[in-house]
Formats: sequence, C-alpha cells, structure tokens
Amino acid sequence: MKTTHIFILVLIIIIAVFILPATLFVIPENQQVVITQFGKPVDSITEAGLHYRVPFIQEVNRLDKRLLPWDGDPENMQTRDKKRIYIDVWARWRIVDPLKYFQAVKTELGGYKILDDLVDSTVRNVVARYNLIEAVRTTDRELQYELEELSRDATSDQVNITIGRAGIEKKILAEVGIDLKINYGMELTDVHIKRINYIESVQKNVFERMKSERLRIAQLFQSEAKEEENKILGLMKKELDEIEGDMKQKSSEIIGAADAEVIRIAAEGYSKSPEFYEFIRSLEAYKKTFDGKTRVILSSDNKFLKPLNESD
Repeated sequence: MKTTHIFILVLIIIIAVFILPATLFVIPENQQVVITQFGKPVDSITEAGLHYRVPFIQEVNRLDKRLLPWDGDPENMQTRDKKRIYIDVWARWRIVDPLKYFQAVKTELGGYKILDDLVDSTVRNVVARYNLIEAVRTTDRELQYELEELSRDATSDQVNITIGRAGIEKKILAEVGIDLKINYGMELTDVHIKRINYIESVQKNVFERMKSERLRIAQLFQSEAKEEENKILGLMKKELDEIEGDMKQKSSEIIGAADAEVIRIAAEGYSKSPEFYEFIRSLEAYKKTFDGKTRVILSSDNKFLKPLNESD
C-alpha cells in the first residue's frame, strides 16, 4: 500500500510538472488565441482567462486583440482633373475573426502587408474619381483672403465640393473594410489622409505660380503706396502753397506798412525843414551821379548845382 501511494504521488508530481504546463495556458485581455493541431487551425479563443489544450498535439498561436496602427508610404497617383500628387494615408485596424485571419494571413506582419496592398489600391481608385480640390477641402466654407482682388479671383475659380476629403476617407474605409472582413477576418476602423503633395515637376509650377501671385500682390501694394504718396505730396504742396501765400501776404503788409512809415517820417521831416530835406536829397543825387566814372556837363546856373553854387 505504501508503495502504491508513493507511485501515485510521483505520478501526480510528473503530471503537475510536465503535463499541466503543456495543457493549461492563460490569455491576457489584450490577446486572442488560435489553436492549431499538427499545424492546422482548429479553434480560436477570444476570451481572457485560463484555458486548456491537448498537450503535445495542439499549439497556441497568440494574436493581438487591440487596435493596431498602419501608416502607409506616400503613393503617386492621379486625380480626375489630371493632377499628379502624392497621398500619404494612415489607418487603424484590428483582428476580429482570429481563425479566418490565421488561415489567410497567419502573422501580424502579414496583416500589414495586406493593408499595404488593399488600402493603397483603394485609395488610388477612389481618388481617381474626384478632382484634387475634393481631397484637399471638406466643405464649401468661404475662404478669407487678405486682398479683395484675391477673393474675387478665388471666387471665379471656385469649384463646388460634392463629397470632400471626409467623404473620400469614408469611401476608402467602406470599400477596403468589406474585403478585409470577408476574406481576412480584419476590421478597418479608421482611414485618414495624412498629407497631400504635388509631384516634383508640378511643385515647381505651383511655386512659380505662388511667386508670381505674391509679386502681383507686392506690385498692388506698391501702386497703392504710390497713390497714397501722391495724395500726401499733393496735400503737402497745397499746405505749403497756403503757407507761402500767407507769408507773402504778411510780407507785403509789413513792407507796405514800413514804406508808409518811411513816407510819413520823410513828410514829417520835410514839413519841419524843407531846405535841409532838399539838401539831403541833393547829396543823395550827387552820390548816385558822381561815381568817379561818369562825366556830366551842366551849365553853372543849373538847379542841380544850386547847392554847390550857394555861398555861406
């Protein structure tokens, strides 16, 4: 009996050490499992907790249950209005049918390769149906421009948005999502256009157009500045003319007043001493006439020489 008990105990220990770890396994909350038997998928488990398998025959293949990121490379494609662009897209996905996924894809890396092919091709097909403006803008919201002229130009060239960027993203999500779920057990939850850019040859034309547009704006500013300068200069000239006119008027008034004062003083002096005033005037006339170079012939009884001929 004692030997039997020891044998049973040893058997239990062997089972606990070797059999139980190969039979029981734990699935955490962020994982799901596909059970394979001799390499062939036979079952899937998505519930977290303690589970069992047939030891040495079945294997546990773990897959992520969380949302996974996918970020594609920029792809060269053409829009409906013949614009060559690069579009960079990112997405979020998860495994919703682990058994189907494992049968079609097996590893998570394989899922990324599937997305590379399907998302890129779908983006190319959807974008080709619409004009570039649809992928760039979402609504017909009126844009604000720094100049009224630019606003008029933009209004004349404006194209109505029928679906917009958000609508294109929804179409991509819908078209890719159906194929992924049916054939690969994958669910695409989000698709967004991260970046849109012209190809290099078109970029140069766009930059040249932007440059010419800015130069046109600069010339418009310069013409407006010149017009304002002319207004200021005209106003300044008008004010200067008014100031100069006032100055000349005041100068004439001052000179007139001075002349009047001179005449008054002269008249007053003449009335007090006519002989002296007459003598002063004769001296001034002599000063102007006899400058050392002028020869004057007059008779001795000429009035001009009267002051010289009179004796004391």
